[in-house]
Amino acid sequence: MCGRVLVSENKDILITGRDGRQFTPKANSTGNPGSMLPVVTDAMPDKVQPFRWGLLTLDDDKIHSKNKHARIETLHSVGLWRQLLGKKHCVIRIQAFFEYNKSHEKLYRIERADGKPFYIAGLWDIWIDIQTNVLIPTFAMITMPPNRAMAAIHDRMPAILERTDIKTWLNKNYSGVERSAFLQNRPCLAETLKITVEKDHSQGS
Repeated sequence: MCGRVLVSENKDILITGRDGRQFTPKANSTGNPGSMLPVVTDAMPDKVQPFRWGLLTLDDDKIHSKNKHARIETLHSVGLWRQLLGKKHCVIRIQAFFEYNKSHEKLYRIERADGKPFYIAGLWDIWIDIQTNVLIPTFAMITMPPNRAMAAIHDRMPAILERTDIKTWLNKNYSGVERSAFLQNRPCLAETLKITVEKDHSQGS
């Protein structure tokens, strides 16, 4: 799910590529797993930073995008998520995300009905590229069962936070159990979402 997102304008964000060159992300640019997206972490809650979508672990010897989504049901049972839950939490800011429905053969665009950005709960970590010794900040989005609106097109959805809930998710005084319960007790309402057909699409994005 959520294999592509739309990133709104991000002012004052400077990203350094692996080749050392710097660039500023464009407004309304699309992002796939492996892209650098704007993230706020519990380590630096007052600063927006570019993190790579697709969590990498110290055991990985190459870059991949396998760990892009963490299911809320397995946060306490899967070792990778359990190690980070209660320790390294982040919020990803996007303007919209896309879901392809195979049976409908349509690509759907999901936005907030009020036009404001989405804030997605996530987990983060820092990976060391052993070939270059470069530190790469990475994250995974947390997903949960869909609300009524999303259930019509997909069986999962991101763990969407209201802006007022960001401080709670990033609060270091909360345990992992408290955080996962917080997400489950405050699901995104169907009325919050605006779902439109992006285009007819015979293949997924």
